[in-house]
Amino acid sequence: MIENIRLNPKRRHRMDAFQIVLYVIVTLYCLSMLYVLFFGVINSLKNKTDYMWGNPFGFPSKEYGWQFANYVKVFKEFNVKTVGGRQVNLIQMFFNSLLYAGCMSLFCIATQVITAYAVAKYDFKLKTPIYVTAIIVMLLPIIGSLASEVEIADALGLRNSLLGVCLMKCKYPGIYFLVFYATFKSLPWTYAEAAQIDGAGHFRTFIQIMLPLVRSTIFAVFILLFIEQWNDYYTPMIFLPERPTMSYGLFRFQTDVKASTPIKLTACFLACIPILIVFAAFKDKIMSNVTMGGIKG
Repeated sequence: MIENIRLNPKRRHRMDAFQIVLYVIVTLYCLSMLYVLFFGVINSLKNKTDYMWGNPFGFPSKEYGWQFANYVKVFKEFNVKTVGGRQVNLIQMFFNSLLYAGCMSLFCIATQVITAYAVAKYDFKLKTPIYVTAIIVMLLPIIGSLASEVEIADALGLRNSLLGVCLMKCKYPGIYFLVFYATFKSLPWTYAEAAQIDGAGHFRTFIQIMLPLVRSTIFAVFILLFIEQWNDYYTPMIFLPERPTMSYGLFRFQTDVKASTPIKLTACFLACIPILIVFAAFKDKIMSNVTMGGIKG
């Protein structure tokens, strides 16, 4: 009886009320995001007078024209004075961000992968406390541990040190610990047992057998962590005051009364370009790993 049922082609392609509402919500959300980007790019190409007295939601006026020179001026005007009185320009902040985001991402992945692997695949007394601690730490407000972290960093001489900020901020298991824990938990232990039968030790089994199986997950998490650390201004502001990053520099630059708003918008857009390139280049790999993680989970 079920096999004899034929759907009406017109009914099959007809959208119900839920689909219409869903499409409207998604369209409005995408337009709101594109509008912010459009507003920033268009106003970054205006001069100060056109921005203040012209239409802030329109294109540059014919009287003043398109100010592509703003993207040259920003390299001269986007400077940050550190606590020690040293001037740091845009290029230096870019490399500081690159070094900070790369080191923090690698350090976080290394600590969380090793911890997640041990908790997921081995039985020991501290297994449950470590897992519970990872959950509790994610629920605690960041500001709650700030005072003690600053005191410890000052006492150990870890301020303005990249190694120091990695040790201070990567010591807690985070949300990505649960990602790696779930990934390792889903892998059968038979791979490791086969390697150990052939004479491989625990370290060799971890490096040569288990890590390659989660390589795609590690890569996706690294990209997400890199984007997260690139946009972080709070940590460099507290622990790296003499080595300002792009995000910290933008935070300081926005309070500069001498710089015009179009120049500030230009600096914001330039700071976003590396992240947009990274995400556009690897978005398929990131989304495929998120999807596969959801299917395995």
